[in-house]
Amino acid sequence: MTEIITVLFLSYVLIGFEAIVPGGILGILGFLGLFVAAYFAHSEFGGWFAPAFVFLTGGLGALILVFLEFKWLSRSPLGKKLFLDKVLLDENNNHLDKAAVGAVGVALTDLRPEGLVEIESMQFDACIESGHLPRGSKIVVSGKDDFRIRVRLAED
Repeated sequence: MTEIITVLFLSYVLIGFEAIVPGGILGILGFLGLFVAAYFAHSEFGGWFAPAFVFLTGGLGALILVFLEFKWLSRSPLGKKLFLDKVLLDENNNHLDKAAVGAVGVALTDLRPEGLVEIESMQFDACIESGHLPRGSKIVVSGKDDFRIRVRLAED
């Protein structure tokens, strides 16, 4: 009986950590632990009732654990760091239109090949077409992607 309880407890611990550690492996191992507990129930008590009862009640307990965990975790300080708690509305890439092709600006960070640039007192994520540029270099916008602009070294 202690083996069954121990395996169920370890399964619950693995399923509990699944909410914090992404990937699904811990949840799968916890679910497989329910089968192991059912196997131990069959070895100890025989028949089909004890293993089925252990598996079904263990699974119900795991579902309750996951439900309570997400209810608690989303409100806890740890959960606030793990989950998104805001929705940004009306945010899009329209500000990229202000960085028209041919606009001149300055590199705020080293572009290796990506970094920040300033054009018309607005900051943009940028990617240089080739090579690297040091901070403070004059740049020219050569194109736009969905989330950044493409730049090249400005010719003086």
